[in-house]
Amino acid sequence: MNPFIKREYDYAIRICAYLAGQKPDKAIPLSRIVKLLAIPKPFATKIAHKLKKADVTATVQGKNGGIYLAKDSKKLSILDILKAMNFDSTLNECIYHHDICPLVGFCHIHNFFRDEERRLLKNFENKKIADLAIKMNDMSKIVNTNT
Repeated sequence: MNPFIKREYDYAIRICAYLAGQKPDKAIPLSRIVKLLAIPKPFATKIAHKLKKADVTATVQGKNGGIYLAKDSKKLSILDILKAMNFDSTLNECIYHHDICPLVGFCHIHNFFRDEERRLLKNFENKKIADLAIKMNDMSKIVNTNT
């Protein structure tokens, strides 16, 4: 089964949730994020680049460098993060490609999927990353159970 939310999107949300749980404007080394959130480094590097390019995050170079949220976590939505990652999924192709189905004008199935997708995207838009923030005490619970 193909996932609606790809691993890359999930990792981007995790990174932003972790950054939202830290002190604002405090740069966190990507190596630390990779380790704590169990994200493969190549994936994390690619994601960090995309998030920075979309102005979701910013970076600091040098010895005390790292990544931090460039946007207010109380205003940054899950949908903002997904869009930064080039999210382009749909529940059903017929929602956007009317030429693939001759029943679109009156099809209850089409209307159902269209309405559900709108509802889901609205939920992504309304859910702010601050609501999902991962704080260090959350991480200590995970680390303690894995040791």
